[in-house]
Amino acid sequence: MLPHLSSPAAALRQVLAAHAVRFCAHIVEIGGAGLPITGFLTHHPETVTVIDPKIPAFSATTLNHAPCRVRHLAAKLQEVEIVPPAPYALVLLGLSLKPFGRRGATPPELLALAANAQVLVIDYALDLERAQGQIGALTATRAAPPAIDLALTINDEALMAAGFDRRRFLVFGAA
Repeated sequence: MLPHLSSPAAALRQVLAAHAVRFCAHIVEIGGAGLPITGFLTHHPETVTVIDPKIPAFSATTLNHAPCRVRHLAAKLQEVEIVPPAPYALVLLGLSLKPFGRRGATPPELLALAANAQVLVIDYALDLERAQGQIGALTATRAAPPAIDLALTINDEALMAAGFDRRRFLVFGAA
């Protein structure tokens, strides 16, 4: 796990995201290698898919003692075709996507996923330049303002040292 994700305070984002998607049957998380949302979900979704090149590949047929297709895919977003059943939630915690080959960091497929998600959860570090360059395109996919727009400061030494302590947490759709 990345050092800035190892403290109990860092998990706050996953707890908030899990609450925001608690009524969603299908959940897609892009990123999350260090701390995937899967372990924070308390409801019984039908599918959970986490995509991150640094996550250990994993699959399961149950979650929280109920049937669920769980997949953790060790791949870049641009390498995977994602067609989640509707309605679904899209979770982007620690927004920091990177380009892949000729594919940009926010390809049209990602923007379509964001636009069509029943619930869209985005968390990003305010001082991370890469995230600042991506947040506008993602929020522009939504017609309505966020249901939740939180400014967070997580007073954790590792997060402060990495420059990731000041954050913005957004939830679009039902919260």
